[in-house]
Amino acid sequence: MYLLEVSNPVAQQRGVVTARSINPRPASLDNKRVGLLWSGTHGGDVALKRVGEMLRDRFENLETRFYAGHGYPITPSLVKQAAEECDLVVGATAD
Repeated sequence: MYLLEVSNPVAQQRGVVTARSINPRPASLDNKRVGLLWSGTHGGDVALKRVGEMLRDRFENLETRFYAGHGYPITPSLVKQAAEECDLVVGATAD
């Protein structure tokens, strides 16, 4: 009798390994600080800055902070900094 061992040649995706559950949404963004987290890819900064403008127009006393990464993936230290300094974080990449 022979034993056949089958291996999956596809590596597990980083996002699957590091995925976390989504935090609960706040009832309102009034008086909140929102971090805008950009990986440095082309166009992501434009999208995030527009999101910031739209949020500031819609919510009272909302502050935004822009965090610029320097390549994909964004460093864990920058993600941690944004999370510690803000009530919530919006991240974007674009190309």
